Amino acid sequence: MNSIKIGKSHRKINKFLLDAFNYGIEKIRPNKILNKYISANDKEIIVKTKKKVFRYSDIGRIYILCIGKASTEMAIATKEILKKLKTKVNKGVIVVNKENYRNVSGFNSFVSGHPIPNKEGKRAADFVKNYLNDITANDIILIFISGGGSALFNSPVKEITLRDKINVNKLLIESGADIKEINTVRKHLSTIKGGNLIKYCFPARVHSFILSDVVGDDLSSIASGLTVPDNTYFTDVRKVLRKYKLWSTIPVKVKSFISKGLKNKEIETPKKGNTIFKNVQNTLIGSNTIYLNYLKEFCDKKKVNSIIWKRNIEGNVKKLATMFVHDLSKKKLNKPVIFLSGGESTVKVSGNGIGGRNQEFALYFVKEIQKRKLKTKFTLLSLGTDGKDGPTNAAGAIVDQNTFNLIQKSKIDFLNELDNNNSYKILKKIGCLVIMDGTNTNVADIQMLALI
Repeated sequence: MNSIKIGKSHRKINKFLLDAFNYGIEKIRPNKILNKYISANDKEIIVKTKKKVFRYSDIGRIYILCIGKASTEMAIATKEILKKLKTKVNKGVIVVNKENYRNVSGFNSFVSGHPIPNKEGKRAADFVKNYLNDITANDIILIFISGGGSALFNSPVKEITLRDKINVNKLLIESGADIKEINTVRKHLSTIKGGNLIKYCFPARVHSFILSDVVGDDLSSIASGLTVPDNTYFTDVRKVLRKYKLWSTIPVKVKSFISKGLKNKEIETPKKGNTIFKNVQNTLIGSNTIYLNYLKEFCDKKKVNSIIWKRNIEGNVKKLATMFVHDLSKKKLNKPVIFLSGGESTVKVSGNGIGGRNQEFALYFVKEIQKRKLKTKFTLLSLGTDGKDGPTNAAGAIVDQNTFNLIQKSKIDFLNELDNNNSYKILKKIGCLVIMDGTNTNVADIQMLALI
């Protein structure tokens, strides 16, 4: 295979990795995916999954809900697909973050908060409940779910306030808890998550299309499982909060409600076998694993040697960076090669700096390479596929074997800033941030490691 050529300023390898990233994004965007699953003629909606074909006819009314970071494109694509139908499509609903917002005719749009929920997300949930107020068994509800939906679409139980829920959410994110653990708590503090949204959809026929940003593609965890039976309990909520030493720090009203849920099964989230799920179908339409396959496809087309190295990575960025470098030090490598990996790491926030998990991972990787005194020539791209890494305007970072020298020359107190979770400041000063617009999709994070 052809070798990867590097310009004096590494522009060629950087461009190659970013081109590969964008190639995968284009393949996994809703306007490229949904046509594979949904079609329509004048009388019916047809959904083709890997296992079965669903035909929805004798339709009363059609409702469309798009919730998550990919919502805008999902709405546009669905509108085009359904235009042959004679049945009138009700004005739909879009709940999306500001980076991916566009006005779409025929839809009510809500620009909500992420990663911290806000009042607009609650307003969207209240609107949807009213929107579904008079549905019948002949109606069809098409629900399009993508990553970010947990924060963007919120409706706290009446016993707690939105501020209480925001505080709990912030504590969990900063604790280092993974997304499944965070969503276990979120589901039990909500009137719509953990399958509760289906209570408002019953008795209509429901088909949801889910774009996964969760490691392992657990449908009950993506956007906190809006349309899926929940397999977690209040006992699991307490375990998560105790594990991360938050049980004594969460708001009093939240602790009181969880304690109530431990005793009262009637306020549990709906489980498998509940009648409300009788006419509900959930279809996975995209994932991090599929995205990694597209990255490999791009490399193959360019005749560049690549290996899908690690799938479904999760855990603290420090430990992951150590594992990555340790594995590299033990490998006999046929260079040049690009290692591909994906998943979703976590960050334990102990400082007051600004950054994101991809930015921290990249810097800890550089730190570990330096610590082991490895002479490997490398370029590492670590990005969020939604174009956003943490509460910053960056998607992630691109670093190489010269990054540590750049940090030293810039006179940054590297270890102190890293301990302060200030990865953004470091990377901005040395010009290693990757900044882009929202991608209109979200399938977690990817890492591309080019070894020369």
